[in-house]
Amino acid sequence: MTEKIRKPIGKRKKLPQFTIMNVIEGQAGLENYSSLFFYSLTIDNILNIIVLLILAGIALNLTIGENGLFTRAQNAANTWQLAEQNEQNAMNSLASWIDENIPKGPEPISETESFVGYYADTDGDNEPDGIIYVDLADTEHTSGRWNNNSWSDWEYTPVTEGLKQYEIISESFTGFGGQWTKPVLKKIDGSEGADRFYVMALEDIDNETHYWWKDAYGKLDSTYNVEKTAIDFTIDNSKPTGLVNTERMMECYKKGEINGTTVSKDENDMWGLIQNEVDRGWFVPSKSEWAAFGTFAYDELGVNTNNYPEYGLSDGYWSSSQNSTSRAYTAYFDLGYFSGGSVRNGICVRLSTTF
Repeated sequence: MTEKIRKPIGKRKKLPQFTIMNVIEGQAGLENYSSLFFYSLTIDNILNIIVLLILAGIALNLTIGENGLFTRAQNAANTWQLAEQNEQNAMNSLASWIDENIPKGPEPISETESFVGYYADTDGDNEPDGIIYVDLADTEHTSGRWNNNSWSDWEYTPVTEGLKQYEIISESFTGFGGQWTKPVLKKIDGSEGADRFYVMALEDIDNETHYWWKDAYGKLDSTYNVEKTAIDFTIDNSKPTGLVNTERMMECYKKGEINGTTVSKDENDMWGLIQNEVDRGWFVPSKSEWAAFGTFAYDELGVNTNNYPEYGLSDGYWSSSQNSTSRAYTAYFDLGYFSGGSVRNGICVRLSTTF
């Protein structure tokens, strides 16, 4: 064999040079290979391997590197949680601002709890006008007796539906000579329904005593004073007894007659002095209404026959209930019971209303 024939294959036929990327721990480098193995591979296969290696290197670097996917995902989660907390804090701050700055609607009082003893703003001017002595929604205390006097019984039928709604407008007011402190109630604006409370005025109409109707002595007629019994609170479609009595006697007084008999007027007659108050819904309490107030005053306020002046109360008050053709019932706080007083007597006047 000649010298030429003995040359290695590599010298007899130059193999193609292959350049591939060496990927070690994500670092790419170029390597040259000249071997029979790589010669036996097709160009397409080599290219496929190169692509896979490149992709593997990039994925490794992105997932575990300093700025890898795991780190970025964790940072994104932390950012989202922080944004969520900031949003919640902002909502809480907004709610607090609304509570402090946006006016709220009135909160109605309980429909079952008794509010006897609370003060009442009856005309909506945010000032107390009287004190509640009967709560028609109270189903437990529907009757009583003032100072255990047999002439001083009273009762009412409770009402639990169709009543107006009320709100507390002041947590504290002190009246009755500084002897009684309670919150003040007011009807919620726009509230419809029946009146729930009986209210006694905080003061007498003035500091004087007055005749019931001086010239009506011996001329009174029970037709104009129509309590069904001595203790009933309401008559004529649930109107307060005192209101019905007052309306009927005011009609007689304006005409100057009772049952067709002319009756003169005196400038000190009670009925001629309370016209303005009656026009605003106030009335002279009936005997039973005075009995209910007397019971509240004695049992709750602490009034008795010795200390009543300290509460701003007078010796006695006219009721609108007739006792005979010449007399009307009088609530005597200096005695602690009722008596019939001549319509010619001088007695104080304090009015009541409902709201």
